[in-house]
Amino acid sequence: MKKNQASLKDIAKALNLSISTVSRALRDTGEIHPETQKIVLELAEKLQYKPNPLAMGLLKNRTHTIGVIIPEIENSYFSNILRGIDKIADENGFRLITSYTNESQKAEVRAVNDLLCSRVDGIIACPANELTDYVHFQNLVDDEFPIVHIDRDCPELITTKILTNNFTSALIMVDYLVEAGCRRIALITNLEPLSVGRQRYDGYQEALRKHQIPFDRKLIIHGNLGITTSIEAAKNLLELDPLPDAIICNNDTVAMATMKVLKDNGLKIPEDISVIGFSDDHFSSFLEPALTTVSQPAYLIGMKAMELILQMLNNEIPINKDIRIVLDSAVVIRNSTKASLIK
Repeated sequence: MKKNQASLKDIAKALNLSISTVSRALRDTGEIHPETQKIVLELAEKLQYKPNPLAMGLLKNRTHTIGVIIPEIENSYFSNILRGIDKIADENGFRLITSYTNESQKAEVRAVNDLLCSRVDGIIACPANELTDYVHFQNLVDDEFPIVHIDRDCPELITTKILTNNFTSALIMVDYLVEAGCRRIALITNLEPLSVGRQRYDGYQEALRKHQIPFDRKLIIHGNLGITTSIEAAKNLLELDPLPDAIICNNDTVAMATMKVLKDNGLKIPEDISVIGFSDDHFSSFLEPALTTVSQPAYLIGMKAMELILQMLNNEIPINKDIRIVLDSAVVIRNSTKASLIK
């Protein structure tokens, strides 16, 4: 039979101390005589005492839990963000409660309410693409409840945000393709207001202006970017005359679907059409040809988001200060694009 874990009561009884004295000694409040604290700590170590996170949280009016709201877990970008959050949370004795919205505003509002009912100490959230208002987040801001937004920007809200340079990344990718001789560059993306695809679209347009390439709306495909819609998007591009000579995809899954459509139609990559993705998913280097993509610092985003929440809780920075941290992404050149002329 497994022995029951030692409790505060056990330690107090063994040392003939009150439970409150033992609790203060273990929490190092500075109220207990050093000799008393020493014997408490020694016995706690001997008995392998482990504090109950929920009970300790209640004593401090905290639960040591953080709510995380992300659109989906299947996407490796978001799962890597979650891993980064979990690393810092675990190192600091916090647990996570995670909710998934599938880009639904209704699901996101429900997630916020559920997390508040669970008495989380703070929330890290990637806003859903579908958002038409931010009342549920604004209420958190008004109540001075710690929140960090990641990946997507709600510009009307004064919150701490960790973003990536999607505009610059798209501009660099178009630069690369133009220097490789491409002129009809297509873009498959999501153009919802909060979507990172909108930022990439803006970077794409800026690059075309920079190189004095006329904008052709037929080369822009907007959709929800599931596998089925990505396949249809690629098929639509193949109906154009002349064909695009490059396709920039909003993520690597879209790029994978696009590459399959091109191959099924007898086109060579990159000889006929170059293909670029975003996010550098684990499978991207194993595609044939290996996919050129943008590697985003997902794990680092998660780590920094959790660190900022902890700083708020520890009064090291103001809660919901207007902070924008923009992290750099790295372009990963592989074989799905023509070689750039840049040396």
